[in-house]
Amino acid sequence: MSVIVQNCRTCGGQWFPARLLCPRCGGADLAPRSIERGVVEQLTHLGDVVIASVACDPEPLLVARLHGTVEAGDVVELTDRPDTSGRPVAFVPPSGRPREELS
Repeated sequence: MSVIVQNCRTCGGQWFPARLLCPRCGGADLAPRSIERGVVEQLTHLGDVVIASVACDPEPLLVARLHGTVEAGDVVELTDRPDTSGRPVAFVPPSGRPREELS
């Protein structure tokens, strides 16, 4: 499992969602990069839904829907597909995909 982020080959910055130019250096040499894990920084409970900020090393900071029992400080797998296995994962919808496909 992983999430695809955008990597700037000029300065090494990583971004999600994708951008036309790197917001750090203005470079246009961008490529996709797969990130598999992140650390939960903060949690917000909205009824049965848990939303979290998940820090990747070294960046970006993602907003994700958590599945499974997770607390701040836990390392979670990142996925771009909803997971119902019960494992602790962070679901980050892929950028550029219509909402209907994410249900």
